[in-house]
Amino acid sequence: MSYQILKAYLWFIAAFHLVVGIAVNVSASLTQAIARGYGATVDWTPQFTYILHPLGAFMIALGVLAIAAARDPRRYSAVIGGFVLLFAIRALHRVVFGDAVTSAFGIAPSRNMINFAIFALQAVLLFVLWRAAMRDTGASAA
Repeated sequence: MSYQILKAYLWFIAAFHLVVGIAVNVSASLTQAIARGYGATVDWTPQFTYILHPLGAFMIALGVLAIAAARDPRRYSAVIGGFVLLFAIRALHRVVFGDAVTSAFGIAPSRNMINFAIFALQAVLLFVLWRAAMRDTGASAA
């Protein structure tokens, strides 16, 4: 059961990264909606908008990696570990750079802590599912 839940969660991670990555590269209005979803107030200068395009490309690449992991978590265990690390780092960024996030994007500290909790929960949930699935299938999670 944990293996199927892990696969479903990886499909969600893949879809999220692909949708956001494509949106950031093709639609200014969707990019602005994503920023609002994070609680960010942004000065949409051409320079800032352009710098988002490589970020979107990384998101697309992560989505493709998540698809591979969702199709065969045992084979792509290192990809899952990479996502656990990514979510943990993103959570830590919210704490370590919280003042900068508030200053640069106007994200309230309370909202920033909600975002921290979301990223931390993603890291923990993915790690726990990954370990349980590998244990249940007799595979190595390394």
